[in-house]
Amino acid sequence: MLTIGRLGTLADIEPKTLRYYDRVGLVRPVTRTPAGYRVYSEEAVERLRFIRRAKALGLSLADIRRILAVLDEGAAPCSHVLALVGQNLTKVQAQIAQLERLRTDLRRLHRLLKEEVPPNAQSSDDCPCFALIRDFQRPSRTHSDRRGDVHG
Repeated sequence: MLTIGRLGTLADIEPKTLRYYDRVGLVRPVTRTPAGYRVYSEEAVERLRFIRRAKALGLSLADIRRILAVLDEGAAPCSHVLALVGQNLTKVQAQIAQLERLRTDLRRLHRLLKEEVPPNAQSSDDCPCFALIRDFQRPSRTHSDRRGDVHG
């Protein structure tokens, strides 16, 4: 049996996080000591490692709670996990595409700023940065851009 401090050390999770996970039903103590301290089983370590890794892979605590509930009922959560991971993969791919567009825009803006900003700018009248950024636009898409070619 493990105290909350020992469990936290083994699972590399802070005791306050463990208390929160207890409150939301992700991990439960096996019992409490006469003084009211939570006591956990050895299996809680693996459960917490699963929770930590699932969070790192982008699963929400609500999703993790559902997976663990199915598991606790003795059923296989495989189809649910597969669907969640697929949804997260789709989200990440969209975020990557958005970041790639941002990188392309920032590269263009950086080149433009290097070309347009005078090296001796002393006053706001000498500095075109505000106007360049304000008026900066993504170029209209060409035929090759629509096919998914990446430029930059």
